[in-house]
Amino acid sequence: MEAVIAGWLLGYAMAIASTVALTFLVTRMRDASLLSRWFSPDVPGALLAVPISIGTTLAWTMAGLILGSLYEVGGFESRRDVLGSPSGVFTLIVAALAWFPLPPLVIFFRRYWWLWLSMSAIFVALFGWVLPLLASG
Repeated sequence: MEAVIAGWLLGYAMAIASTVALTFLVTRMRDASLLSRWFSPDVPGALLAVPISIGTTLAWTMAGLILGSLYEVGGFESRRDVLGSPSGVFTLIVAALAWFPLPPLVIFFRRYWWLWLSMSAIFVALFGWVLPLLASG
């Protein structure tokens, strides 16, 4: 049960990081045609952080619950230690999940490569290392 609760907690932490990143992108890309179709130009970009926060919180806490449940049900706590993580196999699975969105994001939005890379690193750090540590404690 600790893994599920840890997954929810880390999902919330990932939601905070995603809210910061997406609010940054919305304020930078305010004139983009996609955003102007959905939001009035009179709405300040920082005000869009509220719906972004609600959406990311819902999405990432659900993802955290799923990853925590996967860790619990998959029996990953009994796997070998790797790189300071109690479960090297689970860390590698999370790292693979974090790598999948990187190529298209870097290809299509090359200007923000540092943001995509840092969000993937945060994902791996939270769910790949911290989740097994919290679940084992």
